[in-house]
Amino acid sequence: MLSTGLSDYETHGTKPLPVTVATARKLSGLGNTTIWAQIKDQTLETVHVGRRTLITYRSLEALLAPRSQPRPRRGRPRKNLPSGGEAP
Repeated sequence: MLSTGLSDYETHGTKPLPVTVATARKLSGLGNTTIWAQIKDQTLETVHVGRRTLITYRSLEALLAPRSQPRPRRGRPRKNLPSGGEAP
């Protein structure tokens, strides 16, 4: 079994307050670049202790929680292509 580094929390059913970036990657299945992009966008809430960056567990849960409505797309909208999928 792959350990997430949270064995005490997993066995007792309690949730940690902050987790390291490495633990957040293991728990979420997201990549390092995605985690840091979410931190930069302030989607993930962080706490700094010395030089360590810790992610609050509640912000990680909120990011991964299912939503009833999809998030609005950012950036330029896609072009509407004909049903063939090729541009004219």
